Amino acid sequence: MKRLFTLPFLATSLFAQEPNKDIKEGHSHNGHAFNEGPRQEGPLMSSTGNVHLAITSSWDKGQAYFNQGLGQLHGFWYYEAERSFRAILAHDPNCAMAYWGLSQANYENEKRAKEFIAKAGELLKKEDFKISDHERAYLNAEVAYHDDKKEKDATKRRKNFIRAYEDIVLNNPEDLEAKALLVCRRWQFNRKGIPITSHVGMDAILEQIFAKNQNHPAHHYAIHLWDYRNYKQALDSAARLGQTAPGIAHMWHMPGHIYSKSKRYQDAVWQQQASARVDHKHMMKWFLLPDQIHNYAHNNEWLSRNFSHLGMVRASIDMAKSLLGNPRHPKLNNPGRGSARYGRRALIDYLEKAELWQEALETVNSPWLEVLSKPEDDLSRLRLIGVAQANLGQQVELRKAIEGIETHLTKFKLDQEQAKKTAKEKAEKEKKKEKEVKAAEKKAHDQFQKNIKKFENVVVELKGYLAAMNGDFKTAKEALSKRPSQQSPVLRHLAYGDHEKAAELSKAQIDKKDKQTIVLAKAIHALYHAKKDDAAWKVGFEDLRKFGSEVDLESPVFARLAPIAKELGYPADWRIAHKLAGDLLPRPNLDELGPLHWTPPPAPEFSLPDQHQKKVSLSEYRGKPVILVFYLGAGCLHCTEQMTAMADRYSDFEKAGFSILAISTDDITNLKDSQDNYSKGDIPFPIVSDAAKNIFKQYTAHDDFEDQPLHGTFVLNAKGQILWSDISADPFMDIDFLIKESRRLVSLHK
Repeated sequence: MKRLFTLPFLATSLFAQEPNKDIKEGHSHNGHAFNEGPRQEGPLMSSTGNVHLAITSSWDKGQAYFNQGLGQLHGFWYYEAERSFRAILAHDPNCAMAYWGLSQANYENEKRAKEFIAKAGELLKKEDFKISDHERAYLNAEVAYHDDKKEKDATKRRKNFIRAYEDIVLNNPEDLEAKALLVCRRWQFNRKGIPITSHVGMDAILEQIFAKNQNHPAHHYAIHLWDYRNYKQALDSAARLGQTAPGIAHMWHMPGHIYSKSKRYQDAVWQQQASARVDHKHMMKWFLLPDQIHNYAHNNEWLSRNFSHLGMVRASIDMAKSLLGNPRHPKLNNPGRGSARYGRRALIDYLEKAELWQEALETVNSPWLEVLSKPEDDLSRLRLIGVAQANLGQQVELRKAIEGIETHLTKFKLDQEQAKKTAKEKAEKEKKKEKEVKAAEKKAHDQFQKNIKKFENVVVELKGYLAAMNGDFKTAKEALSKRPSQQSPVLRHLAYGDHEKAAELSKAQIDKKDKQTIVLAKAIHALYHAKKDDAAWKVGFEDLRKFGSEVDLESPVFARLAPIAKELGYPADWRIAHKLAGDLLPRPNLDELGPLHWTPPPAPEFSLPDQHQKKVSLSEYRGKPVILVFYLGAGCLHCTEQMTAMADRYSDFEKAGFSILAISTDDITNLKDSQDNYSKGDIPFPIVSDAAKNIFKQYTAHDDFEDQPLHGTFVLNAKGQILWSDISADPFMDIDFLIKESRRLVSLHK
C-alpha cells in the first residue's frame, strides 16, 4: 500500500544529506548497525518464494523487495534478506516494516536487531505516521520482544511474542506469513527454554498454510519441526522444499537432514550438492567469502560425510579439501572455527577411514593440513601420521612420531606441575584456608588434564600398533581395549588374531543396516576371514551392492572385496544401479545451479591513471599475485594508517611473492597527498585514481544505499582470480594474517 501522506523530497540514496564530519570514512551515516551486512543493492529475484505481506511504502518497488526479503527470511538467508530490506530504506527511509525485516534478519544478533527495530520504534511514536493496524501489530510485537528494559525476563518476552503472533493470526486468519513465522519462532524458542508441547499442533498450522499455498517456503519449518521428533513426517516437505525457493541454498540443504536420517544418502547428497552449488554461484557473483553464508560450512561438511557413506571416497576427500581451500578471515573462520575446522576434521577422518595411507602422509606435510601452533589443536594430524606409518609398516618413523607426541605430553605435565605450584604459592601468600589452597591447586591441575588425557590415549594407541608390528599381540590387544581403534576396530581384532571378537563386531555392524558403505565393506571383509561359515557376510555384501552404486571400486576398502565378489559369482563391477524413490519431485540439472566447489571469481579488469597520468592496468600484473587496496583518499586518516602499515611491510609482501596496487578515490591532482602522508619517503607501490568510483563499484567496495565508497582489500592470484577479500567500514589492518593467508591461498589455487 502507498503511504497516505507526502514525504519530504529525498534522493534515491537514503543519506542524501550533509555528511557528518564526525563519522569516519566508510562508516554508515545511519548508525553502527548499518556498518555490517551487505552494502550493495541487488536486483529483484524470482526464486525466493511465493510469499506476500502487505506493507506501506512510498517506493513503487517497496512491496516487491519486501516480499523478496520475507522469502529470504523464511530460508534463513539473512545476509540477502538485509540487502532486500536495505534497498527499500534507500528509497523510503520511513518504511517501518523494512526495519522490522532487518531486525528479523538479525535474530541471531541481538545487538543489531535492537538497533534496527529501535528505528521503527521512533517512527511509530510520530503522531502523523500512518500504517495499517496489521503492520503495527507486527512492529509492536518486535519492539516489545527486544525491550529488555520494560521486561527483563527473556523467557517472558518470548512467551509474549508468541501470544502477539497468535493475536495477529486470530485477527488476520488469511495471513499465511504470520502463521509461518509463528511456527518458526515457536521452534526457535524451543531451543531457548520454551518446549514445544504439541508438534502435531504446530504441524496443523503449517497444513493451513499449505492448503492455501502448496509451495509455501514454510516447508522449511516443517522439516525443522519434525527433524528430531519424527523425521518421516517431513518427507513430503523434503521432496518439495528446494523448489519453493530455488535461489536459496539453505532450502536445498534442509531436505538433506530428513534424507540422511532416512539413510537415503543418495538423495541427501543430491540436496547438499544443490545447496553447495547455489551458494558457490552466489558467492562468485558478489565476491562473498564462503563463511559469510549461513550454514555453508555445515552443509559442505555433511556433504563430505555423506559422500563417504556412499563410498565416494574421492568426492569425500575433494569436498573436505574444498572447505580447507576456502579463504579464511579472522572474523569468520580459522582452523578452530567454520569451514576451516570442518574441512580439517573431515579430511583427516576420511583419509583414515578410506585407508589412504600414502596420501595421508603426503597431505599432512602440505598446505592442506598445515602444522598448527597449539599442540592440542594439531594432535589429530600428529595421530594420523602415526596411524599411517603403522599401516605402511614404517616402524622407525612410527617410533619418531610417538616420541614427538610424548614430547608434547611431557611439556603439558611439567606445565601442569608448575601451574599447581604457582597456584598454591599465590593462595598461601593470600593466607587462604587449606581447603581453598587445595581448590586452587585442583583448578590449576584440571586445566591441563583434558589435553594430557588426549595425548596419553594417542600414545597408548600408537604403541599398541608398534607392539603388533613386533609380534607382541598381547600388548597390542591391551592397548586396543584401552583405546579402541578410531576407525577400524574389527580390522585390528582380525589382525591381532582375535577372530571371535572380529566376527562379533562385524556381524553386529552388518545387522545394523545403516547403509554406510565403508564400515560395511570392512565388516564384510573381517567376517569373511574371521568366520566364513557365518552367512551374514553374504547378506551384507548383497546389501552393499544395492546401496553401494557409487562406491569407488579402486579404493583400498572396496578393492579388497574383489576376490570375495568373484567367489560369489558377482561381476567385476558388482554395483547395482540406484533407482530414484517414487516420492521425489522433478529436479533441476545440478550443473545449472552452479559449481560444486568454491572457485575464485575473475577480478574485473581496469586501467586507471597514476599521479603522472600514466595508465596502470590490472593486466600488467597477470602472471604474478597482487594485492589490491581500495582506500578512501589522502584525507581518510584510518586509510593512511593502512597504507603506512603496508608500505612499512612492503619487503615482507615482496618476499611472499606479492605486488601491491592501491586504488584511491582521490583525483589525479590529489594522489600526491597520499605520497606526502608517508613520512619515510615514497610509498613503494603504485597508487591510481578512481575518482568516479566505477572500479570501487565493480569490486563491490561501495555502499550503494548511501552512495559512498568502502574500504577494500583483495588478494589476486597469478591468473587474476580473487582469492580473498575484505570489504568493510574500516580498512583491514592485520598485516601478518594477510601475508600468511595470501601465501596459503596462492599455494592452493595456482
